[in-house]
Amino acid sequence: MISTNGRHCVAGLKCGVALAAMLAAAAQAQVSPDAAPAGTTSTATAAPEPENANDIIVTAQRRAERLESVPVAIVALSGDTLAKSGVQRLTDLGQVATGVQINRGGSFTQPAIRGITTLTLGYGFENNVAVYVDGFYQPDMVTINGDLANLSSVQVLKGPQGALYGRNATAGAIVMETLTPSKDLTANGQASYGRFNDYRLQGYVSGPINEKISVGVAAYYRSSDGYITDIGADPVSKSDDTDAAPLKNFSLRGKILLEPTDNLKVTLGYNHGFVEDSRGVVYTVNRYPSAAIRNIPGRATERDTASSSIPANAKAKADEFTGKITLDTGIGTLSSYTGYAKRHSNSVFDFDASRPVLTQSSSTDIEQRTFQQTLDYSINAINNLDLIVGAFYYNDKLTVGDAKVYAGSIDAAGLIRFQDDLLTSKAYAFYLDATYHLTDRLFLTGGVRYSHEKRRIAYTEFRGTSVNAPAAVFPPADKSATFSSATPRAVLRYELADRTNVYASFSTGFRSGVFNPTAAASPALVIPIKPEKLRAYEVGFKTASSTFRLDTAAYYYDFRNLQVGVTTQIPGPPIQVVQLISNAKKAEVYGAEAQATFTPVRDLNLRAGVSYVHARYKDFKNATGVGLNTTTQTNVTGQVQDWSGKQMARAPGFTSNVGVDYTIDLAGGRLAASANGSYTSSFVVANPSLFGPLAGAALANKQRYRQKGYALLNAQLNWTDPSGHYTLGVYGDNITNTRFNFVLSGGAFGDYSQGNEPVTYGVRAGFKF
Repeated sequence: MISTNGRHCVAGLKCGVALAAMLAAAAQAQVSPDAAPAGTTSTATAAPEPENANDIIVTAQRRAERLESVPVAIVALSGDTLAKSGVQRLTDLGQVATGVQINRGGSFTQPAIRGITTLTLGYGFENNVAVYVDGFYQPDMVTINGDLANLSSVQVLKGPQGALYGRNATAGAIVMETLTPSKDLTANGQASYGRFNDYRLQGYVSGPINEKISVGVAAYYRSSDGYITDIGADPVSKSDDTDAAPLKNFSLRGKILLEPTDNLKVTLGYNHGFVEDSRGVVYTVNRYPSAAIRNIPGRATERDTASSSIPANAKAKADEFTGKITLDTGIGTLSSYTGYAKRHSNSVFDFDASRPVLTQSSSTDIEQRTFQQTLDYSINAINNLDLIVGAFYYNDKLTVGDAKVYAGSIDAAGLIRFQDDLLTSKAYAFYLDATYHLTDRLFLTGGVRYSHEKRRIAYTEFRGTSVNAPAAVFPPADKSATFSSATPRAVLRYELADRTNVYASFSTGFRSGVFNPTAAASPALVIPIKPEKLRAYEVGFKTASSTFRLDTAAYYYDFRNLQVGVTTQIPGPPIQVVQLISNAKKAEVYGAEAQATFTPVRDLNLRAGVSYVHARYKDFKNATGVGLNTTTQTNVTGQVQDWSGKQMARAPGFTSNVGVDYTIDLAGGRLAASANGSYTSSFVVANPSLFGPLAGAALANKQRYRQKGYALLNAQLNWTDPSGHYTLGVYGDNITNTRFNFVLSGGAFGDYSQGNEPVTYGVRAGFKF
């Protein structure tokens, strides 16, 4: 959980008014030693005792330390902070963490930190921002799209975490921790109702079975009609309008904490999650429609509308079993993390989005099973040395199709293209990290991780009227490849004064190579995409007092072989939706950021932040993009373009946020008011394509799919009764009704987009005991 000097942290981030224009979202949180991920988890040693008000304890280096002593840029948020800032989903984190973008490609959630993100999407791909829940790595991009409920904390670690967090932490890591079983009987719950028939229910109960066993159970349910309307067969009449992308979310989490002896803890967990969110696969072609759909009457073209021939659908569920064991050996703490998860996701979409014509549709069904095991040993018995050694094993199997279901697309002749895939990943790693106290004020940290990963792809593709009437399209393929890398880090930190530090660091990141799951004409053409590698240099300054905190950092990244993909259609028959992937030979990112908190008087918390990011492809002459032919006013897919010098996707040059919360006495109880605002400058959403040579000299080298800058504002009021047990409140999200595109791209049928949620508002009631 997150706390500050033993008090529950309600503000999260604080800052001085004078710094509001120049400071970034703060890391206001104390994170328990149990909050770090498997393979990278913090030691189970006790956190330093808070000596000052506003002490914040974090575990970014897998040991409990005060935030100002950690030479890593961190944003840490309590559950209360997330709620007060209007953060309800992972995609909202960018509103409180400057330099962070959480966007989506289709149904796949794709985070970005400091301009580093992935553009490869679909089954078999993973993010290059590592996401952990309760200490376990989350490999898929779909199930992490659920609401943030019943959390004790969220940490965003900026910069490559290759030595500490391992696989696919090239840009950083997002670490989420759910509530831990309590020694005392506790319970809380909340119900809310908002615009678009948005119902939410959540509850948590925890307590002891006996002095050695504690149990905690959390549940969450949400249902909403959504804000996108299918205009029906008659676009003039509203009688046949339906909800095009309703939202459903359900999660159930249980934990059992066993403490058979004073030096042994065992935590057993079961997590179930379900999410249905089709917004990312409701394609509305609103510019440059192809000849095939251009003249279809009544075709949806406006924001928040759809006219699909088949209903869009994106669903995912996950069941995860976890076990954590910590043993105090006298010279340190030995920790074991064991996890097994089964995930199932499917999606259906109409890519031409033009009822009644069904030019092209797609259906994908995925089963994924993941096993992971971590052992680490934190040794604290050596004078002036903090040492951690460990090992990690990972085994993932993903299947698509498997005869009874299929991934396919219907071509112009009414035939279906089927593809059955098997993708596996087997990885292991060994790591070591140590901090040596050169003097009372000078500290040298060195760490390294060796990672080894083997990936395999096996597929069969055929075409026919059904799965029982196949005709071969491409020959089957079965290929494997091995990738390995050492990812070191080195940090020098100097304590200028009590709670004031400067640091300089060098760190590295590694994302393994991957196979493109799109079938090739010949098995000889099935070759892996090269692995990503990142070298990062950073300097920072941190200071804190009882009422004020300031963190600043400047950094430079040297990126090699960034994996970049663009989703497009290949004309048929049969027409296909494919990922065209290549490596950007070189990319460069540099920037600076600051974050601060300030409590000028009791019950008033202020926060603000700013981040500047310059992210450019340096050498990317063979990019595959979607150009425009201005003569025919249609898109040109598969066009070879030179993206060298162009802005990388999801890398706005400037982001900032401000926030405030204030609590006063009212009617015998307490009234809490809070607001959070954020600004994002213009950026490329997910497709860095240029207009290209067929668009004319004035447009040829300009990027097409760019979102203009925008600002968001959330606010809420909550009154708690004199007993402190019951709360009533009202909330408003995006209260200025700012609209922007969270999906913006193009393909053979034209340019398509989908907007963010408009203004929403509602009421809520809750209790806690």
